[in-house]
Amino acid sequence: MTGARVPLNILDLVPVSSGSDAARAIANTVELVQRAEAVGYDRYWFAEHHLNPGVACTSPAVLIALVAGSTSTIRLGSGGVQSGHRTALSIVEEFGLLDAAHPGRIDLGIGRSGGRSFLAERLAAARGERPLAGTAAADRSSGRKSEPTHTANGLLIPAPPSLRERAESPLLGLTAEMLQQPKAETPAYSELLGDVLSLLRGTYRLD
Repeated sequence: MTGARVPLNILDLVPVSSGSDAARAIANTVELVQRAEAVGYDRYWFAEHHLNPGVACTSPAVLIALVAGSTSTIRLGSGGVQSGHRTALSIVEEFGLLDAAHPGRIDLGIGRSGGRSFLAERLAAARGERPLAGTAAADRSSGRKSEPTHTANGLLIPAPPSLRERAESPLLGLTAEMLQQPKAETPAYSELLGDVLSLLRGTYRLD
């Protein structure tokens, strides 16, 4: 009797080793993906991170494109794209191109990020303004717990985490300011996922 096959995945932040550089880190990742494919791993994921000298994975889509050409069967995915720094259209177009070039091998994972919405909360707090009623920020400030929501296809989205303990972090504030566009507003996570799904289905309409 043989045991059931367990699908194995790898999650990579493309770490930059002490004394090395991003070029070497990317070369190491390409080699690791090739070895993972050779020994039978199912998927290889890239996690998006910013402003961290020890991590080279600032764009999962770019890294997927770099390694896809040097492999042939292993699935490649984002684990995940930071939605606070992207629009639904940019996500769909980038991964649509990847899927067109490497059909059946690309997985799209989308996550939350502090990004623009967090910066807006910080600026509002600095002006002494109260968060808008019904927003995650208002729920956090009042002590209420946000409830999970569902997208159009039934996907359960966990409630947003509290950033209260990190609200005064200079690094988080700098990250938000550098990654956001002036006056840009990030939609709720569930709304962005709904837009992504409707763009993929070809049913998206401007209101």
